[in-house]
Amino acid sequence: MDTNAFAIKRETKKALLLTEDGKDFWIQRRWLREDGTLTAKGQESRARAVSGEDSGPKRKPFLKIKYAELRDISDKAVVVTCFDGSSDVLPTSQIRIGYDFVLVPCWLAQQKTLQFAQKKVWCDV
Repeated sequence: MDTNAFAIKRETKKALLLTEDGKDFWIQRRWLREDGTLTAKGQESRARAVSGEDSGPKRKPFLKIKYAELRDISDKAVVVTCFDGSSDVLPTSQIRIGYDFVLVPCWLAQQKTLQFAQKKVWCDV
């Protein structure tokens, strides 16, 4: 396969977003040979995009909170109180509640003043 079969839609330092027959797929630059053909990894990425495998759930980063108290304040929100005394309101549509912890998306955690773990947890969304 040569590069004429697909078009480069976007480029970064390490990767290319290619499009072929209306399907977009990312490949690492090292997966594209100098002669314009795809390596085995590049062909796998292309095959997943064409078959629709890449359109499934995506994994997103979350931060974990171990809470001292979790209280519902409405159908759409909870108040989380941490062991250090900090508390904040979180929307139930964005969080994942476990037995003694709450997972909060990283983008939302940046806006809150709660005691978060440092390590990220990756979950299907």
